[in-house]
Amino acid sequence: MRTMWACGAVLSVVVLAGCAGTSEEAKGASPAATPSPVMLSISGGIDVIFPSADAAPELSTPCTPHPGAKTQLGQEVRVLDDQGTVIGTGKIDGGMTQGHAVMKTCSVGFSFKVPGTSENYQLIIGDFAPLNYTREGIRRGLSYYETAEGVLDIQ
Repeated sequence: MRTMWACGAVLSVVVLAGCAGTSEEAKGASPAATPSPVMLSISGGIDVIFPSADAAPELSTPCTPHPGAKTQLGQEVRVLDDQGTVIGTGKIDGGMTQGHAVMKTCSVGFSFKVPGTSENYQLIIGDFAPLNYTREGIRRGLSYYETAEGVLDIQ
C-alpha cells in the first residue's frame, strides 16, 4: 500500500513539474492579460400617478402611463460617463398598476448595462432634467415618481 501511495506522489510531482515547465511564465514570457470589463447594471423604475383611481386599470394589471404624463413607454434612457460620453441606452418598458383604491400608479421600468469604469455618471430619462450619480449611488437603485408638475422626484 505504501509503495502504491509513494508511486502516486512521485507521479503527481512529475506531472506538476511538467505543467510548470510549459507555462508562459516558465519560458520567460509574461502571461497575456485578458481585460475583464466591469459592467454596471442600470436598473430603475418610475411611478406615474393616474389622474384618478377610477380611470386606472385594476391593480396588478398591465398599464401605460396616461397620455398627459411625460413618462411614456419606449422613451429613451441614456447614461453618460464622467467625460460626458453616452456609454449606454435603454428604453422604458411595460408597466403594472400599483397602489390602492384611492391612488393608483403605472409603474414602469428600465434595465440595461453600461461599462462601470467611471466614478460619476449622468442619467437622462426622456426630456427630464439630467440626474447625477456616483457608481455607488447607481448600485443602490434608481426609483422615481413623476409629480403632477411633470418632474421626476426620488422615492
